[in-house]
Amino acid sequence: MRQLQLVAHGEPSDVIELNAVSEPALGQEDVLISMEAAPMNPSDFLFIRGIYGVRPVFPSPVGAEGVGRVAKIGSKVDPALRGKRVLILPTYEQGTWADEVVVPVRNLVPMSDEADPLQLSMIGINPATAYLLLNRYVSLMPGDWIGQTAANAAMGQYIIALAKLAGVKTLNVVRREEAAEQVREWGGDRIVLQGDNLHKDIEEALEGKKLSLVLDMLGGTPVGELAKSLKPGGSIVVYALQSGQSRPYRPETSSTVVLTSTDSGSSIGYATRPGQRSKRFTRSWETSWLMGRSPPQWSMCTCSTSSRRRSNSP
Repeated sequence: MRQLQLVAHGEPSDVIELNAVSEPALGQEDVLISMEAAPMNPSDFLFIRGIYGVRPVFPSPVGAEGVGRVAKIGSKVDPALRGKRVLILPTYEQGTWADEVVVPVRNLVPMSDEADPLQLSMIGINPATAYLLLNRYVSLMPGDWIGQTAANAAMGQYIIALAKLAGVKTLNVVRREEAAEQVREWGGDRIVLQGDNLHKDIEEALEGKKLSLVLDMLGGTPVGELAKSLKPGGSIVVYALQSGQSRPYRPETSSTVVLTSTDSGSSIGYATRPGQRSKRFTRSWETSWLMGRSPPQWSMCTCSTSSRRRSNSP
């Protein structure tokens, strides 16, 4: 079988090779999947460049998400699973950029035969992350407002769709008019173009309302401007730093700041309040939990940090 393999950390074009590999023997609880679709997620490229929270042994399979058909099963796997379409949970225990993949049955979720496999293959990371961002940190009620940066990204689309289902309003910051039009088509309630008067534009768009939750995937200036419109007790969740910049603000109210990495269902972050100690927490494979598996286990400790602490989590 053919498999894309990571031979070192670096730029994808330099460190990924297409190799023929022998089909590994199936364990009793393993399944051989004939792949139908395996998308590329930004977290895959963090993994390839060596800045993700998983360190592989080289050569390593690569690719977190995917969907395919069960071709072979181990002796302890339910025979009814044979031939079924399944989603591979993005646990990084296996690489999906291959013709065939051996996967522990615990990392599989049966999927519909009618749905588009290209769409199904992307369920594991972004939709699950969007759901958790809207449900973990703040108890949002219908009519509440949230703000988000990079609203025209794939994550922004999921956040808008799930917020609308919950009756929650979205204020969306984008950089270009073309992106603003796209967000309007998705159903974003208010769209603000990033510019020199961003805070004033945000305040005018909100018309006196305050944000209960701010979601940021960029870092840099926009999240700081959104934070100024956050209600006391609201939360700011920074779940990526695609600009390469850290937070440019320090919370002045009783708002909560959470720096977290939720790609692939694994979450590591710092929840802080001004004047309080922060709690560092980890949660394992929340995607599995969202797909109906047993509840994940919490591991929590208290760290003596200030509200300005930066997370080194990827």
